[in-house]
Amino acid sequence: MNSSPDLEPSRFSLGGLRVRAIFLVLLAIIPLLGLTLYSYLEQRALAIAEAQRDAILVVKFVTKLQQTLLQDTNQLFQTLTQLPQVLHQDPEGCKLLFARVIENHENYTALIAAHTDGKVFASAPGASESIDVSDRPWFKSVIQSRDMVIGEPQVGRVSGRFSLPIAFPVQNPSGQLTAVLATGLDLEWLGKFILQTGLPDQSTLLMTDSNGKVMFKYPNPEKYVGKQMPESPIIKTMISRKEGVMEGTCAGGVSRLYGFTRFSSPNQEFYAAVGIPKEVAFAGIDRALKRNLLYLGLVALLVVTAAWFGGGLFIVRPIKKLQRVTQQLTAGDLGVRTGPPYRSGEMGLLARDFDQMADAIQERDTRLKQAAGELNRRLLELNAAYKELESFSYTVAHDLRAPLRGIGGFSRILLEDSGDKLDAEGIRCLNIIQSEIKKMGNLIDDLLAFSRLGRREIRPVDLNMADLAGTVSAGLQESAPDRNLQIQIQPLPPARGDRELIRQVLENLLGNALKFTAPKEVAIIEVTGEAKAEETVYCVKDNGVGFEMEYAPKLFEVFQRLHPESEFPGTGMGLAIVQRIVQRHRGRVWGEGKVGEGAKFCFSLPREEAEGKVSVGEQA
Repeated sequence: MNSSPDLEPSRFSLGGLRVRAIFLVLLAIIPLLGLTLYSYLEQRALAIAEAQRDAILVVKFVTKLQQTLLQDTNQLFQTLTQLPQVLHQDPEGCKLLFARVIENHENYTALIAAHTDGKVFASAPGASESIDVSDRPWFKSVIQSRDMVIGEPQVGRVSGRFSLPIAFPVQNPSGQLTAVLATGLDLEWLGKFILQTGLPDQSTLLMTDSNGKVMFKYPNPEKYVGKQMPESPIIKTMISRKEGVMEGTCAGGVSRLYGFTRFSSPNQEFYAAVGIPKEVAFAGIDRALKRNLLYLGLVALLVVTAAWFGGGLFIVRPIKKLQRVTQQLTAGDLGVRTGPPYRSGEMGLLARDFDQMADAIQERDTRLKQAAGELNRRLLELNAAYKELESFSYTVAHDLRAPLRGIGGFSRILLEDSGDKLDAEGIRCLNIIQSEIKKMGNLIDDLLAFSRLGRREIRPVDLNMADLAGTVSAGLQESAPDRNLQIQIQPLPPARGDRELIRQVLENLLGNALKFTAPKEVAIIEVTGEAKAEETVYCVKDNGVGFEMEYAPKLFEVFQRLHPESEFPGTGMGLAIVQRIVQRHRGRVWGEGKVGEGAKFCFSLPREEAEGKVSVGEQA
């Protein structure tokens, strides 16, 4: 079958070789993509570990800075308590002294001195009105403990800034408490100073006590400092684990990597944590991933482009050539070839194998043509011989009638004219001659009918098989009025064929059924039909004497009989004629039987011979 251009695959068809080659290239790139993603995830994990490690280092630095600031503040207080301005509670002298201290220490918001009743007598910066700190928790603690005290972060009354209060008792040489020094550690300065140590942008710093109270939070200390937040996941983890790393999300929804640790002041324990945004920690890795994916995409694009044009040049073009050659070969040009020369590699091997196949096809075609010519010659010879055989059979059968008529006539004259002169044995012999002459005549008639079948032209018409079978069965019943016959004709599908010949088939089959049911008191004969996919089958079934199935093939041979003529008369030509007629209609015939239980003979006609529709009651 010739290839149709409409069935040729599109250049962009998913089944095309070029597209498949591109798919193979993309499959080769997939491992590179997987390796890139694996490298990204590995670097991400390393970045997480590194960020958490840096966070712990920063936390440790913060705790060390905190301890250093507290130690420096403690040493500063001890120095101030030894100065006469402080010991003598000189307001003016203390103001000048405190101003110089604040000027040289930017980490302090204010420095004050107060009597034991909480009245401030000196401060830097100076205050425009009297200040009382007796209500401050840190003041009460230092009065009670007579040791340095770190209070909770608050807004200073002198500086007005958010700071961490630190107080120290002033005692005279006799050990009597005479005054209290206090300063405020600038938390804003502390946060900025810590972030200047190299932390990424948007990093956070958190400090709490052991009860979960926020002591310091940067940025936005005013929103969190002083609040009890023991159920916060970050604070809860810090208190339970003391030191370590974790991932968490802050109130603003930013995911961070946290490092935390514990440190101690003279009077209590504190916890500090540094949080670094994951986006910041992964910024460099994400940029590297995007860059690598861009490079990989460019490489893939270049490779796909090369595969597209290279596939067209080295794969599609040879295949197209092979396709054209195949179409020519299919169209009948058996001499077309793809080469030589042949390409190297698989395409060359394919082209060479194709040409070898074409050579084999051409050689086989030549042999087939020679065999077909020889077969046609033999068929012509066979047809000629068959026609000669038919002509010979017809001639022999026709020429035998003259001597038979002479023998019959003379024997009849002898019997009529001289019968009184013959004894009983002579008369019996003459009767036998008359019977055999009659039988010989029947054989000649059947032989002539059989020979005519080969020369008779088939004239197909639409047949109503039910009406045809009914007509034949009615004639049989009239020929045997003394028989108890039950002929049942079931609904039969229509057929197409030569009416006289198909009638002959039904007459022979029903006649056989009538003959071989003679020993039965009640003869039951059934005619059935069935339309199948490729043929229509008709069957004649009886309850007669039946036959052995091993002899079934001989039933349709000329002059073959399975029963003696004395039991069932006949010439042995009936079924042979049936087979010859059915075969000329391109059908088939077969028989089934069992001794004592009857026989069933069937024949089929092709469905294409029965396409005509015949209404019930129509006579062909």
